[in-house]
Amino acid sequence: MRSWSTVLLAVLATSATVFGHDADPEMKMTTPQIIMRWGYPAMIYDVTTEDGYILELHRIPYGKTNVTWPNGKKPVIFMQHGLECASDNWVVNLPSESAAFLFADAGYDVWLGNFRGNTYGMKHKTLKPSHSAFWDWSWDEMQEYDLPAMIEKALQVSGQDSLYYMGHSQGTLTMFSRLSNDKVGWGNKIKKFFALAPVGSVKHIKGALKFFADYFSLEFDGWFDVFGSGEFLPNNWIMKLVSESVCAGLQVEADVCDDVMFLIAGPESNQVNATRVPIYVAHTPAGTSTQNIVHWIQMVRHGGTPYYDYGEKGNKKHYGQGNVPSYDFTNVNRPVYLYWGDSDWLADPTDVTDFLLTHLNPATIVQNNKLTDYNHLDFIWGLRAPKDIYEPIIEIIRKDVLNIS
Repeated sequence: MRSWSTVLLAVLATSATVFGHDADPEMKMTTPQIIMRWGYPAMIYDVTTEDGYILELHRIPYGKTNVTWPNGKKPVIFMQHGLECASDNWVVNLPSESAAFLFADAGYDVWLGNFRGNTYGMKHKTLKPSHSAFWDWSWDEMQEYDLPAMIEKALQVSGQDSLYYMGHSQGTLTMFSRLSNDKVGWGNKIKKFFALAPVGSVKHIKGALKFFADYFSLEFDGWFDVFGSGEFLPNNWIMKLVSESVCAGLQVEADVCDDVMFLIAGPESNQVNATRVPIYVAHTPAGTSTQNIVHWIQMVRHGGTPYYDYGEKGNKKHYGQGNVPSYDFTNVNRPVYLYWGDSDWLADPTDVTDFLLTHLNPATIVQNNKLTDYNHLDFIWGLRAPKDIYEPIIEIIRKDVLNIS
């Protein structure tokens, strides 16, 4: 079995010019630049959230094929990245392997979202990233503000009244949470929800977030000293501890077992394209807030899907009660298609079966797909993902649009 870190070490060892003038140019390209490199059109849209964050959306309006639809309107597929990631997740493999390109060539209008605090979410109407207030948020605000703003923009520009949503990791957690709080029918904008590496509870996760939850107490003051007061930039000493703990017993090299994404998502993959690993590493981690990471850690300790815990006094101010409330996934009422793996560190299979499958209304789960030998990142970068995940979803949407049973 080959690990991400083993592959990375091999790539670096056999290519002395990886970071020189012969390096793959995609390592320094933006998502739109990568899209255009492969001959696809790329469009950029800015959208401002209700609380002032300016997010950059990326769009591939059409592919290299001539697919027509009965009403003349291309169906919209909106792809949302996971924790510490960005829109490039969907385009950093080859066109025959990347979700965004495959959907574009199948005739879909492809939109790629970006959450606040990542590479493409570093703007605000009044705040700058150097201001601590810029980073005062977690995935609570992503589900409340970011998702509605981005999806409304995609619908407005495309002239559609609803779209298909495909999320990975945090992109599923936020959509589940948003739909669970839907009191005004917003969920009707989501025709179908395709959840890749779906996250509800993370009680049984492995890796860095598990280490943080076990190593530190629930004292709030210390979190931000260790992880940075704004953007999640943990001190070297804590990352050394995490590396030693997480990588213990694994056949990985110590000098490459310090990548945040590796430590969070898990090392093992039997389906990685080794030539693309330097590109993955160049673009991730893409950035998030310390408060968001703390929220994930709180989830580990809580065992469910709580709102961010500000402590008793802070909770009374934010929620009107001392105890932190939780999202109720039984309220989700859109068609859900689950794709989860048996080797996933973050969307652990036990959490999927014991929490997600027991808290979602069974009537909403159209498909429950357990995939063999899939780790957390294989859903976006694995070489089997096109056949196992993307092509089936493309066909599900095509039949839905054409009313084929």
